[in-house]
Amino acid sequence: MYKLYVKFTCLFFFIPFLARSNDFEWFNIKSKEYERINLNSRVLERKNHKGEWVKMEILTFSNIYLNDLPKSFISHKFNLSGKYLFSIPGTGQVYTLDKKSKLFTRIDETYYRGYNFNALQFIRNDTLYSLGGNGFWLTNNILTYFDFQTKEWSVVWHDQVQPLFGITAEVAGLMKNKNEIISIVNTNENSSNSSKLFELYIFNLDTQKWLKIGKINYSILKNLGFASLKFMLLDDQLFFNDPLQGYFADPQKNEIFKYTGVKKNFFTPNSKIYFEDGWAYSLTKSDSKQFVSFRTDSLKIEDIKKNATSVGKLYESVQIGNTELIIYTIIGVTTVIILFKPFSRLYNSSVRLNNLVAKKYQKKLPKGGSQYILHFKNNGLEHYLTTDEMSNLLNINKKAYDTQRQYRSQFICTMNDFFYEHAEIKSAILRISSEDDKRFVKYGLKQEALEFSLKNNLI
Repeated sequence: MYKLYVKFTCLFFFIPFLARSNDFEWFNIKSKEYERINLNSRVLERKNHKGEWVKMEILTFSNIYLNDLPKSFISHKFNLSGKYLFSIPGTGQVYTLDKKSKLFTRIDETYYRGYNFNALQFIRNDTLYSLGGNGFWLTNNILTYFDFQTKEWSVVWHDQVQPLFGITAEVAGLMKNKNEIISIVNTNENSSNSSKLFELYIFNLDTQKWLKIGKINYSILKNLGFASLKFMLLDDQLFFNDPLQGYFADPQKNEIFKYTGVKKNFFTPNSKIYFEDGWAYSLTKSDSKQFVSFRTDSLKIEDIKKNATSVGKLYESVQIGNTELIIYTIIGVTTVIILFKPFSRLYNSSVRLNNLVAKKYQKKLPKGGSQYILHFKNNGLEHYLTTDEMSNLLNINKKAYDTQRQYRSQFICTMNDFFYEHAEIKSAILRISSEDDKRFVKYGLKQEALEFSLKNNLI
């Protein structure tokens, strides 16, 4: 049991806080105390200096089924609109805690998935996002967001080719500008650590593009005592924490530093580091005969930077050689020729051009829209579709279960966007919770959407 405890105390976390537990547990930086939601007693508790859990408030649970929770789970905690927001990667479950009303609520309508364990999750523009994660023996780089209206996770679709590598929370983080994600990726997953090829990437959330910054020589970092490249992102600095020894990297300066200030015990293998508003907080476990306690300390990030010594480069910058430049030039010229050819034909045919300009814009339903609307035309608006029926209708029932969910979510979004753009009909696709189990939904269609489709001969 003691070895198991040591193993968990060697994990290092950051805000949002991660904790593997049977309860929702986090560290309150302001009060310098652990807090948790005791799921069995339905009580908000705090841990005192003796390591004892003390009752703070009795909570009201809403829409919560304890059987849906894994026996042991990782929870991410965020602050959003004056409430605590909790997410459990790998399950799709999202909860809120309103301390004022003492209400703990499950707000999602998803069910156990298992494809995004250890995903990087973050808040951006008041939206909860999830990038990557692992499951089904794979690590992915899919970007999803939680839709507070549909109460489901939806994929952020884009036209960029997905890279081959995956992303996990231990080697990725959201930058201060909340516009970019920095990540260390492994380009050779099947090899041993000593021969792995690591690269530093930036993912732009606006353009949805990955940019390779450089290659990382793992042997150099291994000589410094690194067991892996896991890090916490604090104020855009990569604080390596396997083990935590005070090493951090500045990706802009492309340098690795080691903290050499007066607080020698701020970074130790038994410490957990938290970050908030430009401050780093160190929480170190200390044993006594009576109880287990924690020593807390704090440092400004700027003070850590000032009292640090450079120990080497983080990566080798990406450079395009002459051969690569020639290849890119050939590809570029070929692309221009291919694109120019159909346009030249178009402009050489004045009749075709005039017809194209004069042709009235034709509304066209998204893929699968005609079959969806025909169902309600033939059977009536009261004949709602179940999840399985919708998958059959869209001809995606043979795909992986999670892939089906993503297709359905994208289909609903595109259909709603279509009717809002062309007819100003909001939420044309109805989602009705099942009376037997609120976690499951049925899908319908607004009458005005059906009338608009028939009037404009869309089916």
